[in-house]
Amino acid sequence: MNHTITGTDRNAVFLAAAARLPDERQAADLEHIRTYYALETRLGIRVELGGRIRHDGRDGTIVDTAGQRLKVLLDGDETPNVCHVTSQMAYETPTGWITATPVPDPWAAAPTA
Repeated sequence: MNHTITGTDRNAVFLAAAARLPDERQAADLEHIRTYYALETRLGIRVELGGRIRHDGRDGTIVDTAGQRLKVLLDGDETPNVCHVTSQMAYETPTGWITATPVPDPWAAAPTA
């Protein structure tokens, strides 16, 4: 028997599977992402499982973490992709879509006068 999952039902399956993984790993990954990239304080973006994203112009859902990266299931795909938190990423917020920006480089040369 062929079991096919379509549309947003697939998102629910991956989110349910992620929920069975060790909560400590996901919590630690999300804490690192939130602390290092500071998207919430810098841009008003809250990174969390189930959050809607737009990667390289395609919408999707955050279904898991992979260290300091996110596993996202892009709409229409069968399997999640591992994506960098700020590379070609926008996040849906209550005020609309916000494009993530890299963390400012503290070692970048200051402009000269």
